[in-house]
Amino acid sequence: MMNSIVHCCTGVYSALIEAFGISILPLIAAAKAAPRWNIKERCGLPFAREAVNGRTVAWIHAASMGESKVLMKFLDILKKKHPGDAYVLTATTRSGVEYLSTQPTDNVVAVGFLPLDTLRLMRSMIDSFRVTRVWLMETELWPSMMMACIRAGVPVGIVNARMEERSFNSYRRFRALCTPIFRSLDIVLAQNEPYARRFALMGTRPDKVHIIGNLKSLVDIGVPPPQQRQALRGAMHLGNGDFVLTAGCVHAGEGIVLKDALAILREGGMHVKCIVVPRHLGDTPALINEFGGAALHVKEARAPREWDVCIIEKMGVLTDMYKAADAAFIGGTFVPVGGHNVWDAAQFALPVFFGPHYHAQRESCEQIIQAGAGFSVTGARDLARRISSLFISGAAQSSTLADFIQASRTRFKEIEHLLP
Repeated sequence: MMNSIVHCCTGVYSALIEAFGISILPLIAAAKAAPRWNIKERCGLPFAREAVNGRTVAWIHAASMGESKVLMKFLDILKKKHPGDAYVLTATTRSGVEYLSTQPTDNVVAVGFLPLDTLRLMRSMIDSFRVTRVWLMETELWPSMMMACIRAGVPVGIVNARMEERSFNSYRRFRALCTPIFRSLDIVLAQNEPYARRFALMGTRPDKVHIIGNLKSLVDIGVPPPQQRQALRGAMHLGNGDFVLTAGCVHAGEGIVLKDALAILREGGMHVKCIVVPRHLGDTPALINEFGGAALHVKEARAPREWDVCIIEKMGVLTDMYKAADAAFIGGTFVPVGGHNVWDAAQFALPVFFGPHYHAQRESCEQIIQAGAGFSVTGARDLARRISSLFISGAAQSSTLADFIQASRTRFKEIEHLLP
């Protein structure tokens, strides 16, 4: 009886979406804002880049750019588990699709917008690409998509699954409609125990629910290739004996703290060179003023002479500057911004320092603190003390970073093992 209700309601929902597509979308398409809506693309299927040619096909869907980035991490694991499979990638937002479209295309047969959630289009997606499995990022549950998969016998899994308490309460109010959908899920890879418990309470079989942590923090940690690191350091006029702190995503107001920390380290006999990459290019003049006239200011990741502090006024260079570094500082933490992505630096097996204001990145920061690779400092003197003590005991730090690298690789393997 319950399944009949679900089938009936999904049919009505699908019919309403179809009617909307026929009556309203043409009017929107005629408006000036139409290009931003990508209506034509959403009313059809993604363009096939290549033929499936008998391969097993998995369809992976994300909502926006953030989830699309997690999707690509998950895709790397899937490819290791099933190297011969083909993949169709979709996203709901324009930014998500644009991001996916710029990524490596090995084994990816199509990239595009999620079609309108009608039974007709969802059945067409499954049939046209011969989809044999669907993966959804976080909680991208669409009624017609789920019903089409159930009817076609296509298993559906959720990756990086989350269910906030507010969503859980909403699902419970419509339990008769939602429980069959949650019960049909083939596997749920949840971010934490509360999320996992809510999926089980909504009907997903407990043995199908696994806790894997937040995939946003899943990075393949390892040191850069020596030749690449050497080339980057050479371009920045750095010698083999130079100790380099790369300060990334730095905001106006943080230059003063970094300058004081460097002065304390030099007074103690430790010579540190600091690469500064502003979070916003507009903060560059303020940072130049904070560091003083001795700082070298360049607009490319290339230094024409020796320097102690080099401020690079260019976007897109931070990853390479972390590769060239011996340690990293994450900006937005000595000012009350909340911090930025610590994994951009931690992925290269660097010790990562950040100030007390890391609330926007708390989960990730606490994870690398626990691993012994991250260090919260209160100010300039504390930063200098931590850097000095850490690198006096270099052997212990090398052991800690080796453990950190091994832990990340173990986590990759554990997730791969769970995948059907």
